[in-house]
Amino acid sequence: MCGTGDGGSSTSSDRGNGGTSSGGDRSTSSGGDRSTSSGGDRSTSSGGDRSTSSGGDRSRSSGGDRSRSSGGDRSRSSGGDRSTSSGGDRSTSSGGDRSTSSGGDRSTSSGGDRSTSSGDEASPNVRPSARPQPSGPFLPVDSCGEKPTVDNGDFISDSDRNRMALTFKCINYYKLVGPEQVMCHSDKTWSKLPICKAPCTIDKRTFYLLDLKKDMFVKEGESQTFLCKETDYWKKPFVADVRCLNGDVTTGSCTCYQLN
Repeated sequence: MCGTGDGGSSTSSDRGNGGTSSGGDRSTSSGGDRSTSSGGDRSTSSGGDRSTSSGGDRSRSSGGDRSRSSGGDRSRSSGGDRSTSSGGDRSTSSGGDRSTSSGGDRSTSSGGDRSTSSGDEASPNVRPSARPQPSGPFLPVDSCGEKPTVDNGDFISDSDRNRMALTFKCINYYKLVGPEQVMCHSDKTWSKLPICKAPCTIDKRTFYLLDLKKDMFVKEGESQTFLCKETDYWKKPFVADVRCLNGDVTTGSCTCYQLN
């Protein structure tokens, strides 16, 4: 059966191998093998093997093997094996094996094996990269505000040179116990501070057996050797070891000093 419309002539075969429309508005083939539309607006194939639209606006294939649109706006394949759109705006494949869009704006594949898009716009599943964030658990020391203090100690590092840590030291004879460097956590709190332990004082009156000209100091956790005074029991140089541990002083007996 033939019909003539405003856009030209359309010929469709009720049952056969193909349906052809040239310059018309629409060409439909149901149950046939092939439906071709050239220059028309729409070409639809249902249950057929192939539907091709060149220069048209839309090409749709449902249940067929292949649907191709070249230069058109949209190509859709549902349940078919392959849907290809070149230069078009959109290519959609649902349940098919492959959907390829080159130069178009969007390519979507649902349930298929492969979906490839090469064109102007980004894939809808790709998010733009986030703004870079500071890495690591620490911040520059200036971020924590006022510098921490340690009794009998002070920091010696210049924040302009070392922006990530403060280096502490103790005053004379005080022993630094704990971390030497202090850093600023990401929550703007300081890391653990060291402490400066006081030395043990070796005074002349208490340690009268030692030959001391003045009061001396021994650092925490360390020991030092002092000369012993001469007595009726020894005339040769004798020495004694003095140790400071947790603020307590222990003194060894005076023994003869042996030269190596």
